[in-house]
Parts: sequence; structure tokens; C-alpha cells
Amino acid sequence: MASIYSGRGAAVGAGEESTWGTAVARSAWRPLISSNLLRTIERIPRPNLQTGATGVMRRSHLTASDNAGGTCSIEQTYENTGIWLKHLMGAVTTTGSGPYTHTYTLGTLPTGLTIENVRGTGTSEVFEGCRIASGSFAISSGGVMAMDFDVIAETSAARGTAATPSYGAGDTVVLHSHAGQFGFNSASYDLVSMSLTVNNALARRQLLGSAVTKQPLRSDFQSVELSVEIEVEDALYAALLADTQGDATITFTSGALSAAFVIQNAYLTAASDPVTSAGIISQSLTFVGESDGTDEGLSIAIVNANSSAITGG
Repeated sequence: MASIYSGRGAAVGAGEESTWGTAVARSAWRPLISSNLLRTIERIPRPNLQTGATGVMRRSHLTASDNAGGTCSIEQTYENTGIWLKHLMGAVTTTGSGPYTHTYTLGTLPTGLTIENVRGTGTSEVFEGCRIASGSFAISSGGVMAMDFDVIAETSAARGTAATPSYGAGDTVVLHSHAGQFGFNSASYDLVSMSLTVNNALARRQLLGSAVTKQPLRSDFQSVELSVEIEVEDALYAALLADTQGDATITFTSGALSAAFVIQNAYLTAASDPVTSAGIISQSLTFVGESDGTDEGLSIAIVNANSSAITGG
């Protein structure tokens, strides 16, 4: 009888590659919310007109591309997500001596990751040459903050025996109740929900000589976009009309732990507040970060007790 697997215990592990596409041990582990990391192989018929002896079926095919990657989702915690933040953002500096402040900023992306996708009670698949094409941080009232990543990988090994994840010390999740007020243009607001997206504009590079991609590189400008929902504020609609620009900030705090998000040089691109009922009117707002030559558009500062911004950040 074939084995029946379940998703219980699913986890993702990551390790920093020194040479892109050369797999390394996975040193940072997190339990998964979900994952669809996999290989997708495109096979197409050869273009010749040959057929079978009596029928009209094609007789041969070829592999056009062998793509690896996909999406995965984990909880945003105040500890042990630093390797993901670094490879999404690009740069990190650590200050302090306990508690430590790990500040992740936009910069040149690191070489790459090796990612192991432990598929619950079943097998695992190890992906090499992984780069994070985009990532998001989302939370709404009553929930936890989730981190979603879109990964481009060079390839993966055959599925095999799942590793035993080793989680670092500290597992304090970022909760809706930890949120401070949202700040913009010298005013503060209570949020209903927020979603912050970083798009690294990475693209696969399909070249002659291989069915797998070369190291993914940027194909466009990087972007940072923040969507929030609040109870309607005319001041923010006025800020849209006036093209008001400044830092948009929100900090989540749990005891000595904190996660501060700063969308730098933010400006509004949308402010929608339709009247559809007799109840409280909600307003959906979209902010876009921008570089001023010093601040590149986004800063995320994590304060915790871990000295490493990668394995414990």
C-alpha cells in the first residue's frame, strides 16, 4: 500500500550559499504555513512533421525548460526570520549588545539560498540557487503577521528522507495586538489591516546550454508598496491630492521585542473610501516607497536577544 502523507510538521530550512547553485547545509528553520515549492518541467513536441506508421500522432518530444521554485509562507516572528529578511531586502547591520537591533535595508541581493522544503510527514525536497523574487508581510485585526515569499531556484534534488528541523531559541509571533499606531505626515492612525510588498523584479535567464536558469537577475526597478485599511480619514485623501511625501511607520512590540517598519519617502497612489452602507466607512490606501539617495525606500528593524541577524535575527 502506498504511503499516505499529511502536512503536519511541514517546515522550511535555509542556508546561505557562497557560490550560487552550490547547495549548503540548512541552518535556519521555520515551521510552514504553506508551500508550493516544486519543479515544473515543460516538455513540448519536436517541430518535425514525422508521424507514426498508421496514425497521425507525433513520435518525439523535448524538454524546453526545467524550472524550480514557487511560494512559501511562514509566520513573522521577532526571532529567527533574519535569513529571509536579508535575502529579501539585501543588507543588514546589527547594533547593541543584548538586546540587539538588526536593521534590514534595501541593497544588493546576496548570492543565494539553499532551501529545504520538508513536506509534513512525508519527504523533503532541497532547492539550490534560490533567490527571493518578491516577499510580503500581511496582518489584519484578529490575526498574526504572515511572511510570503516568491522564490526562483536553479533546480532541486530528488525528494528524499526529510530532515529533522532544528528551531532556534525564541518563537514570539508578531500579533495584531502588538501593533502601535500607523504614522504618516505628523499624524497617527489605527489600522484595520496592512500588507507590505517588496518586489525585487528578478527574472529567470534561460540561455543556450541548459534547461535550467542561470542566476536570476533584476529585469526592472525594485519596488516597495504598502496597502492599509483604516476607518476613513479625510486628511489622507487630502495627502493624496497634495502629493504629500514622508516616512510611513508602524512598530509592533512584545515586551523587549519589536519590529519597526519604515516605508521611506512614501507617497500615496490611491485612497478609496466608497459609501456603501449605513455603517462605519472604511478607507483603503496605497503608499509607495521611494529612494532619496540615502534612504532607499524601506527599513525593517528587529530588536531581540539574538546576536546574529541571520540565524537568530
